[in-house]
Amino acid sequence: MKPTVLFQRIQSLLRHTAVYGIGDLAGKSFSLLLVPIYARKLLPEDNGVLTLAFAFIGFSAVFYSLGLNPALVRHLSIDRTDRKLQTEIFSTAFWTLTAFGFGVSSILWFSSTPVSIYLLGIETHAELFRLIAVILFLDTMAEPMYARCRTHQNSRTYAVIRLCQHTLQLGLTAYFIAVRGQGVSAVFWSNLASSGFAFISLLPTTRRSLRLVYCPEKVKSLFAFGIPFIPSTLAVLVIDLSDRFLIQRFMGLAPLGIYGIVYKIGLPMFLVVRAFRTAWAPSILAVPDRVEALAVCAKITTYFAASGIFLFLCISAYSRELIYLIAGPKSSLYLEAEAVVPLITLSYLFYGFYVILTAGVYVESRTRLLPAIVGTGAAINVGMNIVLIPILGYIAAAWSTFAAYVIMVIFLYGYVRRIYPVSYEFLRLAKLFAAGTVVYFSMSQAYHDTSVQGITARAIFLLGYPVILWGWGFFKSTEWSQITALLHLSHQRTDGQT
Repeated sequence: MKPTVLFQRIQSLLRHTAVYGIGDLAGKSFSLLLVPIYARKLLPEDNGVLTLAFAFIGFSAVFYSLGLNPALVRHLSIDRTDRKLQTEIFSTAFWTLTAFGFGVSSILWFSSTPVSIYLLGIETHAELFRLIAVILFLDTMAEPMYARCRTHQNSRTYAVIRLCQHTLQLGLTAYFIAVRGQGVSAVFWSNLASSGFAFISLLPTTRRSLRLVYCPEKVKSLFAFGIPFIPSTLAVLVIDLSDRFLIQRFMGLAPLGIYGIVYKIGLPMFLVVRAFRTAWAPSILAVPDRVEALAVCAKITTYFAASGIFLFLCISAYSRELIYLIAGPKSSLYLEAEAVVPLITLSYLFYGFYVILTAGVYVESRTRLLPAIVGTGAAINVGMNIVLIPILGYIAAAWSTFAAYVIMVIFLYGYVRRIYPVSYEFLRLAKLFAAGTVVYFSMSQAYHDTSVQGITARAIFLLGYPVILWGWGFFKSTEWSQITALLHLSHQRTDGQT
């Protein structure tokens, strides 16, 4: 395959990732601005309630989806020219999710009091779970519309609506809590408003695909591909969120609130991976030639590792300053959890490698082993948490998350390489991890020095990352020329359109 074609594929993927990032990454990044409000205006116990409630939403969303959204991505990506087929698939999935979501939300609405007592130990937060019932129903109807935008690579519409949705939620939450002094319920009222806005805004995008059509055969086909994603996605959520319930049980709501706030410092890595994941499956499925797709996977893995390791180093280097910035006068409460930050950030980096490896699963439609692979990671995560949280505290939860993702990557690689043999650039990957390790431990003496000299010293160490890679011959002149040519071509196209 010609290098220019390869880099054009990569350029397309990066462009869609960047645009999705405007909606998901930028929108969620704006929501990170709420973290200082939570840390400064709410008690640790209140933040514990928020952490558990959002964990409940995460788990519930898996059951609401029925695995149909990843199935939609695959089925709508196969043949975009057959409008009748596209309408049948999308309409069938949408009405299935709508009916199921309404039924489950009705059950949650009427059982909100016992759910509040079971999860939080008190019934006064039953209103939160009634709000959550409506939020989940609206999000369930919106997700297939977002999936349709992805498969048609309509990334701009996706990005604009996502960005507006998150910005609306940010503005309302900040107003209710910071200005009007309201409590935890304000977060979910704001979430309800933003979810309703997204659903209404997405409706016009489905005018060509949504009809009063229901095809049982299409349901079977969608479920055949999508159902295996439910236990695997649920297992990923167990890895990400089960520690919240165990920390609350073993340590209480206040420590959980501290852990939940500091955990969010590692979210920039997750948001990058999420934006990449949104573009990854449709982009790799759009590559018609198998050899070309394998080459794209290999290069993307190298470039993702290079940028991801650098982001990990940046977040780890300034985690203490970020805690001071977020918590202000309450920083002393949260500094004790500082060690959580690099572990969570590194965990999400490995989750990114897991996402890349799923390319073989999508292309070959081999989803049956995903539940076992992710389930193994989840079992390790829960087991470590149960044993170690009573002994080590919430740092054990961060270690268990990291261990689970590493195991998932190892097992998925062992499975996928037999059905989708990508020739990864292992020597270059080794150089990246070695350089990152050297820089990380070189900064260790300056991590707690928040003076100007300490901050400057860490910045210098971070610059050592590309310098080390250059000295080890990581960068290839041919790649630089290709990237420069593509950027120049992209710049010319932009100027022409302007």
